[in-house]
Amino acid sequence: MLLTVVVAVGFTLWYRTTYNVWPGQSASGRVHWCGRNYQNAGPPLTRRQAEAQAQFPPLRAEGSYPPLALSPDALLAATYPADQKPVAICATLVFLRTGPDSYKPYSLEGGF
Repeated sequence: MLLTVVVAVGFTLWYRTTYNVWPGQSASGRVHWCGRNYQNAGPPLTRRQAEAQAQFPPLRAEGSYPPLALSPDALLAATYPADQKPVAICATLVFLRTGPDSYKPYSLEGGF
């Protein structure tokens, strides 16, 4: 019993440290993806505006964020398909789809 509690508390603290929210919460002002942290970079944009900011390559769905949220948002980033990546690189901008045509931008912490 004690081991179960210790594991649950350890996992919860790790999740909070990694994703900047508690399990079950929606995304906050910071997003963790690709081993890096991204900070909120302004108000939500339309898909067209997000594509223009991301430039090349086009935005691709990379998964849901945060993974254990009650209603996770789709995380999109300008990345190459896995079979075309020249090296393992992370995008400098990522977006969370927060509505039908609403994409919240996050920029890589520490600048571009």
